[in-house]
Amino acid sequence: MKKKDALVGYYFNNNLMHSIKGDKSLRESVYNRERAFNSVDENLEKLSQVWLYLLLETGAYRLGIGLNNAEVRVASVFDPFNTEVHLADDLLNPEYVDFHFNKIPLKEKSQLIKRIYKMLENDEVFAMLSQKWQQSLHQRNQGMQKLTDADDLCFIMENLAQLRHLEGYYLRSITVNLFNSTVSMSFNCDGTQIMSHKKFREFIEQYI
Repeated sequence: MKKKDALVGYYFNNNLMHSIKGDKSLRESVYNRERAFNSVDENLEKLSQVWLYLLLETGAYRLGIGLNNAEVRVASVFDPFNTEVHLADDLLNPEYVDFHFNKIPLKEKSQLIKRIYKMLENDEVFAMLSQKWQQSLHQRNQGMQKLTDADDLCFIMENLAQLRHLEGYYLRSITVNLFNSTVSMSFNCDGTQIMSHKKFREFIEQYI
């Protein structure tokens, strides 16, 4: 079988940009479905600042934000195999945020991830991987510079409202991943856009 890379793999790719079509019936019925707004829409500017804070100042390295259902899924470097689920409205409460999210700067978070992977490479289970995987992971880990650029994260969060309030095809959910610097966006037409943080700016400038 010819080798084919995953759509989004374990490597970093600043040129990543893919579009995935969803259910055809959902695309065709977009304009027949009435738009409904919720508490996330009412507080989107404040919530965007909270989400940016979580990514820049706490252990969160991946946020999965459901704009339709107000569900926020969080993966943290302090509990890397777990996924927390929070309600967006709860994140508007500073005391709730302080209690659930431990602080760590973006730079130190990046260094911690490197140390975690170094521990994995030194674990006996690493020998169970094929030589090609061991080599690829080692090269990736050695070449890892930083999780992402803070300006890119700010730009992403600043444009959530614009994507959410588009006429017709509006943003339904978004996942922001610091580890491989990717953004995955699902729209009400059931289509998905996956791209690097760097390409997100180009996407906004070209299509919005």
